[in-house]
Amino acid sequence: MVKNAGGNKSKKMGRKFLTAPVDKKIRLSQEEAEIYAVVTKNLGNGMFYANDPDGRELLCIMRRKFKGRGKRDNTVSPGGWVLVGQREFESCAKPKHDLLEVYSEHEKQKLKKTGDPVFSKLKSEYDKSDDMDDDFTFDNDDFNDANKYKDLLAQIEEADVGTDGAVGTGTVGAKSATIIDDDGEEVDFDDI
Repeated sequence: MVKNAGGNKSKKMGRKFLTAPVDKKIRLSQEEAEIYAVVTKNLGNGMFYANDPDGRELLCIMRRKFKGRGKRDNTVSPGGWVLVGQREFESCAKPKHDLLEVYSEHEKQKLKKTGDPVFSKLKSEYDKSDDMDDDFTFDNDDFNDANKYKDLLAQIEEADVGTDGAVGTGTVGAKSATIIDDDGEEVDFDDI
């Protein structure tokens, strides 16, 4: 094996640290004390807040496994899914929870496909929506009106315009075009 000669972060990126399983098995909850949660806020110092499927806010502690060299593949960020373990030995009003697993975006999609109702409850404001048309509403009326005006413009262009500018029921002036459509409304083509 080639020796690492030093330099900026070369030891961190050595070959022995890059050998990770290609398709690792996803860790699922095995006990009642293991809870799925969505990260809501990073507090620093190895702590963060997460919401469980019931909407309760949990104070979570990152163990040593998820710090230092191990944090490269286990980045905890708002909107990320995690598996946390409840500390059964604590009896305070707001007990701490230990971080057990961090799920990547790819693993999130696999968990959603399992069909478990717990994963459908895990939502946050950082999630990417699957439906892109939620923010936009398209009306056929606007589309039909635009097509109707395009047809009217095509009729004006095809019509033989005399020197006085008279065309059918509308007129074409030097600076503006005005025509009366089928509904009897005047259409000003400078505004379109």
